[in-house]
Amino acid sequence: MQRPALAISALIALSTSLGALAEQIPIQAWIHDPVISSVRVSPDGNHIAAITLSDVNSPPDVTIWDTSDLSKPPERFAPGDSKAVSVAWLNNETLFVNGMQKFDRTGAGAVKAIRTRAYLADAKAQRFRSLFSGSNADEIFQVSLFDRLPQKPNKILVSALNFEFANDIYEVDLKTRRSVRVFRGATGESFFADPYGNIRGRSRFLGDGDSARLEFAYRVSTDDSWEVHHEFMAGEREGMQPVGMDIDGRTVYMRDNKGREKAVIRKYDLIDRELSDPIYADASFEATGVMQSTRPEDFGQLIGFTALSEKSIVEYTDDDWALLQQRIDAALPAEYNSITSMSDDKTIAVVQSSGPKEPGAFYLLINGEQLMALGRAYPYLEPDKLATMEYVTYKARDGLEIPAYLTYPTDGEAPYPAVIMPHGGPWARDLYGWDSWAQFLANRGYLVLQPQYRGSDEWGQTLWRAGDRQWGQKMQDDKDDGAMWLVEQGLADRDRLAMHGFSYGGYASMAAVVRDNPPYQCAIAGAGLAELRTFDKMTFDTRFGREFQNPTIAGLSPLDEVDNASIPLMIYHGDRDQIVPVEQSRKYYRALQRAGKDVEYTEIPDMPHGTPWPQHRLALFEILENYLANSCGPGGL
Repeated sequence: MQRPALAISALIALSTSLGALAEQIPIQAWIHDPVISSVRVSPDGNHIAAITLSDVNSPPDVTIWDTSDLSKPPERFAPGDSKAVSVAWLNNETLFVNGMQKFDRTGAGAVKAIRTRAYLADAKAQRFRSLFSGSNADEIFQVSLFDRLPQKPNKILVSALNFEFANDIYEVDLKTRRSVRVFRGATGESFFADPYGNIRGRSRFLGDGDSARLEFAYRVSTDDSWEVHHEFMAGEREGMQPVGMDIDGRTVYMRDNKGREKAVIRKYDLIDRELSDPIYADASFEATGVMQSTRPEDFGQLIGFTALSEKSIVEYTDDDWALLQQRIDAALPAEYNSITSMSDDKTIAVVQSSGPKEPGAFYLLINGEQLMALGRAYPYLEPDKLATMEYVTYKARDGLEIPAYLTYPTDGEAPYPAVIMPHGGPWARDLYGWDSWAQFLANRGYLVLQPQYRGSDEWGQTLWRAGDRQWGQKMQDDKDDGAMWLVEQGLADRDRLAMHGFSYGGYASMAAVVRDNPPYQCAIAGAGLAELRTFDKMTFDTRFGREFQNPTIAGLSPLDEVDNASIPLMIYHGDRDQIVPVEQSRKYYRALQRAGKDVEYTEIPDMPHGTPWPQHRLALFEILENYLANSCGPGGL
């Protein structure tokens, strides 16, 4: 086997033109699509498929290499009507490809969005066939591979989510290409399967307000009717939820936080309806899931657990997997290394490596011994020129301990100009690892603090519940207290502080400008919610998600407080956002303008609630770079 050669001519030309990268990495290096991603090996090990770029200005291709000679140029092809974003082998000849495209629907239920498409691709003939087409496709918002059905050759299960958030499951015959709906979903309903692909579990959203809940039903065999076993009440926010199913057909692995600060993993017996003692638990982390083998010799067996603390945790219970992971970790410098694909005979595997300074590198692992580099997703973001991330904690003004991630500038000396960057959600969290926004700002000389403020999830129930009905109040205090903690530590300049956030983080930036005595020189708000009373009217969030959070949403609505705005604000929003309506930013901008406040607004064409295309990332990074340097407070930050 020869060393792979990923010839990316345009990137080579870019490297030549840039010469040795300066301390400030050019913006073009940050915004292109990954040069290589979604790398998968075929079941027989004879081919590798990936999504790659032939040119940084070209759309991604589905790319296939022959593993017997990786120096040979690969075959490239792409769907003509969407942007290819992921690929998976279904068998040795057929690929499942997900694409992304703009979608407009007029008339009743008008929509301006970004949706996914799904294709079966013939790897030899390099032809695509859309799984859903014609008028049927216009009703589908998102298509994904539900189950590869490794025990059923030439069959797969596909999930199709419509614009009402109802999920249908289809069985697809890979030979005839015929799709048959096997389960018709309803809004607020979802399914999960056992290791063999049999649909055995169902969750259903019921009620509203205090009665809002998820109802979980199961079938002990595929011939049985559904039986309700347990519920997860939105108001209580604790209980058990399934994360996997054993091959015995009666044991469900449950993530359970009932009466606990942090979740554990238990086993639940569907026949006896008995819940075991925790099989994976530690007071220092949140258990999140289980790992089950896909190898023929021990198919479906439990091989490990996943969890979250300040870092992501993978803990193998299988000795062979644990030893293999140790070898890989010893050979690679990044913090997180995982096997993402493996041939059936286990001789060839794909390893993905990442960390705070590594956005993604891919390797072939041959016979469990030899690692061979395939390529890096962002080859001009060199790890030795990127910033150090550190996990820290600080005390909020009421004594609550707040976890946070701190990314240091790559140049200069403390005290630094600093950007407080709250995550979205708010029921979410940041992770120790790659964050392009934090790294970009650090490369521009800013210290970046990502506070895990009260209301953040997966840090334990105390921190999570402390954010209830505290929007713009104690939740906001946590961010301001983080800024002042940086100043007290001598790390940040008191007169050079700013905030940037997106989604809920955008709301936090909107709130920052109207609070009394903000510690910031300016704020930048991306896709924020300006009025809390509209939260339950958001159309493209899930109904359960709205009901789950809605009782906890109360506090400051920035739109009602525009007269109190005292620092400059930059607002940006995508016009295809179906999570937070763009009208929220438009209304806030107009209200601040009428009040005579210092405000700017950029509406980014064709951008959804995220940055899926390079032009979106370019617009965002230019806003961050230019506004902070030139318009943040007197003379820029």
